Amino acid sequence: MKQSTLLVFAALLGGTAHVQAQGLFQSIITPEKAVGVVNQSLEGTWLSETRPAGSPVDAPPIFNFSTYHPDGNVVLSPSNGNQGEGHGLWLRVGDRKFLATLFFFIYDANRVVINVIKARVNLQLSLDGKTSKSTNEVVIMDPTGKILATIPGGAGTSVRLSPEVPADFDDFQKAQ
Repeated sequence: MKQSTLLVFAALLGGTAHVQAQGLFQSIITPEKAVGVVNQSLEGTWLSETRPAGSPVDAPPIFNFSTYHPDGNVVLSPSNGNQGEGHGLWLRVGDRKFLATLFFFIYDANRVVINVIKARVNLQLSLDGKTSKSTNEVVIMDPTGKILATIPGGAGTSVRLSPEVPADFDDFQKAQ
């Protein structure tokens, strides 16, 4: 029994030595229990596809480029011709969860402002931070600010854009 006790003690001591040799930085975290803190920002440029509530089922989505700045500002460039560039604010409200409020003008065929839109948006960032999904509520106002309608139930999806290497990258870098 003394020999088996000695072997168990030696194994435990050897295991402890291994953990100590690992170092504090390696043993302080438990990866399988850790909650990721990456992807806690919308910073960057995104391509979004939005389907406003109340749109006909066969209506095409509205595509937007949105740039989220680190200071909480956002600028939106829509693809449809009757909507002006949007401006707004965003903030993080939870784990990969964000709120944004965007404002933009709607124009008639003569580029006269006929409506002001306020869009309130809930965003959920994917685990890898490369995509997001959203819901939105749109407040439609006349040019004087009178609320004409509030329409909840819109939805969207987005993909984060990233830099890409051109085909001549290596040759161009060598030439400089």
